[in-house]
Amino acid sequence: MTDDPATLQDVSTEAAVHITALMGLFRKACQQQGWALRQERGLSGWTDVSCGAGHEFSVRALDLVATPKPFGRDSGEPWCKKCFNVEWVAECLAGLQSVAQAQGVDLKAVDGRDESGEGHVVFAAKCPKGHCFEATGRDATNWRGEPVAVLCPDCYQAAKIAEGFAMIEALLRETRSTVAKKYRNAAEIRCRRGHLHTFYLDSPDGRQAIHRDFCGACGKLAKFQEFSERAKDLGVTVLESQWIAASRPHQAVCFAGHEFGLIPNKMKRGCTLCPRGMYGGKVPPHDVYYVASGLDTATGKETVKPGISSGSGYNRLRQHAEGGLVMQHLRILGLPPGMARALEGFVLDGLDREGWLSTRGVEYFPAAALQDVMDLVGEWFTDQPGLSTRPVIVDVDDVHGVVEPPAVRDVVDVDVDSSVVFDSDDVRAIAALTP
Repeated sequence: MTDDPATLQDVSTEAAVHITALMGLFRKACQQQGWALRQERGLSGWTDVSCGAGHEFSVRALDLVATPKPFGRDSGEPWCKKCFNVEWVAECLAGLQSVAQAQGVDLKAVDGRDESGEGHVVFAAKCPKGHCFEATGRDATNWRGEPVAVLCPDCYQAAKIAEGFAMIEALLRETRSTVAKKYRNAAEIRCRRGHLHTFYLDSPDGRQAIHRDFCGACGKLAKFQEFSERAKDLGVTVLESQWIAASRPHQAVCFAGHEFGLIPNKMKRGCTLCPRGMYGGKVPPHDVYYVASGLDTATGKETVKPGISSGSGYNRLRQHAEGGLVMQHLRILGLPPGMARALEGFVLDGLDREGWLSTRGVEYFPAAALQDVMDLVGEWFTDQPGLSTRPVIVDVDDVHGVVEPPAVRDVVDVDVDSSVVFDSDDVRAIAALTP
């Protein structure tokens, strides 16, 4: 770069020669196209022109001389957009008139200017419902080139909103959600666990969001439940109350009593504190089913917790007692392999069907659900094939203190080998007949 005025003047003079030459080429190109120039504004300015058909528009000289195919067209083709689109505009007009006639829309040509610059005729339109709007041939087809189902924008929007409300009705039936508030073009939906969501039905994204997995909080809960089940396969119980992240540690305890951070993405081995090959690499089976309740210190709510453990179950019950669940209602020992997991799943599914919502995690419920928990346990045992049954009275109103040493038997123990049925509905009736 130089500051010499003489040098700068030489450059400017040379550039002026080239600019003059380019403007000459621009005028020659316009002459070949049959354009009449009105007011020139240099290479980069807009020049007003009119084509042989009388169409008025503006072009830049630089756009015409900087490429061998201005606007993507050969020199033998009309560069005027309206002239180039004459046949296509005629086809669009015919399509608009056909669609309007089929839908009962009245069209009346006006002197309005089509903003696309393609030469479409602008119509003042009125649909059978009285909505007034403007339309051109471009409005007669969608992005796929197919005739539009509804030409009137107001009717189209109303149809989409009605479609959205129909989708919401189906969603409510499928997910047991409820409508918290309804607007003209939106709805507030409360999922069955109480999470609130708003769907705006007049936008494609709002309608696309209407699906059975719409609640992100419930999705995290399902992910947490899957994580807990995978941990149980490794003999690990997740103590965390909610899902954190796949790469973050969750508080957990193994069957040997080690508390550690279990990372969902790195849980193949299980407990990181247990020596490799411990117990021959075998995880003790879940053969204990229990029901405990009390004032949960994590939530401050009266809570009932059905769950599974192994061995005698005392370690897990002691952990619950430390968290406030000091009352134990049921402890079934010696369940065959897989039976405790099946019983647990049956009870949790039953509580879900009954509409009980977890207070935290996926296995903690309001204390009022205790009766249903006991009923579901009895129902599950009743349905097991090949079991002879005998009644075991479990009064759900009689709660039992936390077990300290294993020798103290103040928890309801049930021997599965004798095959049992629980029926808490008959507690008072049987108690009245007992002397």
